Amino acid sequence: MQFGVKENMAISVSNNINATTATPVANKKHNPELKEECTVKPNNLKNNLMSAYQKTTSAFTEYPAKGLKGSKKSNFYEFLAMGTVPYLVGSAMFMAVFNGVSHLFSNDTAKVAKSMGRKMALGVAFYGIAKSLSKKLISTPVKMATGIDTEMGYERHVYSKEDNSINEYEQHKVMESHDFPRYDMLYGENLSKLPKYAKKGEVLPHNYLYDKIAKKNGLGENLPSSDTDVKPIIKDVISRSNTAKSISSYLWAAVGVILAVQQPWNNFFRATEKVNWTKYKPSREGLNIVERTAGKAVNTAKNLGRITKSFGRSFVNASKELVKGPEGAKGWTKHAGKAIVGLAALSSIVGAWNTIHGAKTAVGQDKNVFKKQEKITVQ
Repeated sequence: MQFGVKENMAISVSNNINATTATPVANKKHNPELKEECTVKPNNLKNNLMSAYQKTTSAFTEYPAKGLKGSKKSNFYEFLAMGTVPYLVGSAMFMAVFNGVSHLFSNDTAKVAKSMGRKMALGVAFYGIAKSLSKKLISTPVKMATGIDTEMGYERHVYSKEDNSINEYEQHKVMESHDFPRYDMLYGENLSKLPKYAKKGEVLPHNYLYDKIAKKNGLGENLPSSDTDVKPIIKDVISRSNTAKSISSYLWAAVGVILAVQQPWNNFFRATEKVNWTKYKPSREGLNIVERTAGKAVNTAKNLGRITKSFGRSFVNASKELVKGPEGAKGWTKHAGKAIVGLAALSSIVGAWNTIHGAKTAVGQDKNVFKKQEKITVQ
């Protein structure tokens, strides 16, 4: 008796299902009291910030509380999310060493300690910003060339059926795993929920995004199973882009930290000090509370505008000093900043090129275990 590949695979999957369902497995999906829902989120600044905010606040409050209580609902996602806690707390403690006790030093030593503490704080901020933004230098050209958005996210919710309250709330990337990408999130039924892809009430074709990716990568149009043809390319892109992001993000993070310790930032720090703020002076005697409040608001806005301009000037000057080297510097000290910036830029360029090149070379290659043209005989 002969079967095609699909029939043979169906038999194998059916046998595996029967084998696993023979013994009960603890799974939230099988819990009649809970229901799970995954929602695709547009890859934009608003959603990225909200996702990071939710994940970080839960890592400080909700997840440790569940773990310390020995909750059965604690999972590996929560354990990984709590990795941000020692990073942020440790950074704050390290900065406090300089800022918190600077008043105990002499005037000159106190100024140096304050400057170092502030630069450390700025370095922590630049580290995180540079590391996050550097991923765009890989994902953006890859998306433009292949149509594959490696930064597309989704939310996983686990609800209680009784009161519809959220028991779990997780932030993920559709393509965060090479071995288990969420291909189901890329089908038209899920993308129809996003205004970016569909109008309200519009239902997209099942293989809508897969068809676009196939066309973008030269596989043609109106393919009978574009999702099957495209998935090997997506896996290749995930593997290469994740490696490229990992390498380049730490190099760009190093650039951010080095940028934060340049001398021009001292001008910005002086501009933020309270003694340099312009104090509010009433324009005349006898102003009512509304006029005084409005006057203070305008005065605060002017001070903030002055500080913002100072930040911009300091950023430009610090960037120049990073690339050109400090005044009077020679040898490696003069060219170290230029070298690290060049290395970080090169890593992004090579990483993006390698990912795009891999996607194009993966087109047409048969990555299936079974060949579609052959028959498999089951005795």
